[in-house]
Amino acid sequence: MTQRALQAGPSRPPLANDKTPAPQSPQSPSAIELGDVNASAAFPEQEPPPSEARSPQSQSPTLTPALLDESAIESVYELPLQMRSEGPSSVATNESSRRSSMGGMAAGRARSQTPWQTVRELTVEVLPALLVSVAGSVLAGYILGQITEYQAFKRVPALFILTTMLLNLKNSIELNMSARLSTQANTGVFDNKGEGVAAIRSNMELLLLQSSIVGGSVGVVSSVLSLLPGKRGGDGGFWEQAAVLLGSGIGCSVVGCAAIGSLISVTVYVSHACGVDPDNIGTPIASSFGDMSTLLIIGGLASVLVAVADTPWPLATALAFGVVGALLFRVVRENHQMADHFGRGWLPLVYAAVTSSVAGVVVEKCASQYPGMPALVPVINGIGGNIGTVFASRVSTSLHRSQGSPPAELRLVMLILLAINIPVQVVFLAMRRYFDPALTVGPAFLLAYTAATVVHGLVVLVLGRATCTYLWARGYDPDDY
Repeated sequence: MTQRALQAGPSRPPLANDKTPAPQSPQSPSAIELGDVNASAAFPEQEPPPSEARSPQSQSPTLTPALLDESAIESVYELPLQMRSEGPSSVATNESSRRSSMGGMAAGRARSQTPWQTVRELTVEVLPALLVSVAGSVLAGYILGQITEYQAFKRVPALFILTTMLLNLKNSIELNMSARLSTQANTGVFDNKGEGVAAIRSNMELLLLQSSIVGGSVGVVSSVLSLLPGKRGGDGGFWEQAAVLLGSGIGCSVVGCAAIGSLISVTVYVSHACGVDPDNIGTPIASSFGDMSTLLIIGGLASVLVAVADTPWPLATALAFGVVGALLFRVVRENHQMADHFGRGWLPLVYAAVTSSVAGVVVEKCASQYPGMPALVPVINGIGGNIGTVFASRVSTSLHRSQGSPPAELRLVMLILLAINIPVQVVFLAMRRYFDPALTVGPAFLLAYTAATVVHGLVVLVLGRATCTYLWARGYDPDDY
């Protein structure tokens, strides 16, 4: 180290050996370890407290560059972001982050890929998952068209409101679980069978608790909105319909999340065991099957509850699931790792509910001018959302590994996902053309449709990257947001 660097730093004893250390490799195992070794060699008689040693702000701004190269400095500043917490409940999460930062670094180096390997991985793993999600979206649209003809939806028109809100919010908490489990699998938690099972159980408990709250909230909101003109059914009073809506909302949310949560757990566990990145397939699978299960369950449950609307059974159903939610709340509160996630994930759900409501109003107004648009919007939004969640889940995993993906790699992944988006959209149009021969797909429409999907996908990817980085820099877990 040069004498100038010593003079520029804070007042400390001179170094025992005035030799510039050899430059560290960019594949440095841990910037924190490098900082500790250099600090002990430079100041043998002054051992800083652990909190100071782990804090980049406590190091000299001129001493640090002299000891570490640029990539090591970035690692020093990235790791403490995991150590930030919003309260005492995140102690267990910080410990898990510390373990991931030490053990996950090796996993991150093992997964470093060439551009061609990245292209091959995304094409082989993401493309089939997106095709499955397209099939799921088409089937969900067909199921929605069928259940809206049920007698239950005619007697309680507010079920349309409940179904729309529940599809969005239930899907959001399921995607959160998929992202969390994928991150845990990629940071080594699933390498130990006991820890993997504990992670799955904890995430399932949190998901079911969130589902009971979401279902109850949607039931209450849809009951209030049923008072609006044109939303009341002809049979039964307000309280009877409110009991049906509340029982349908909570029951569908809890049962559906239990089924999809189990599917997510199996998908993440099996894909990790087979060497497939769960980030690439978890969220599309959860999204496609989540919509279908929600529609099937709510169609059947609402039909049963409407048939007994004049009995105490609808209210008893809602109260029974409410008791389950209360028991789960106690379990999750005692699990410090999950309690931290439970307190953070509600603002994004409110944001999702508001934005989807605004989007629904826009689609409704445009439908009169473009009658075929409502049939296309859910799939455009679904496929674009799926590539966005895949990308965000990958970015979050790289941040949890305490290294972050290089900008060039992130740009490559974005371009690959955009390229994959195009053939998937074409497959959807072909399926629509097959099931609806009256649909005309001319060159101008195909060009406009493709351009819209590309712009939409690009916006989602850019927002996903910026949001993950912004949240991580402020101590929030992107998997929850």
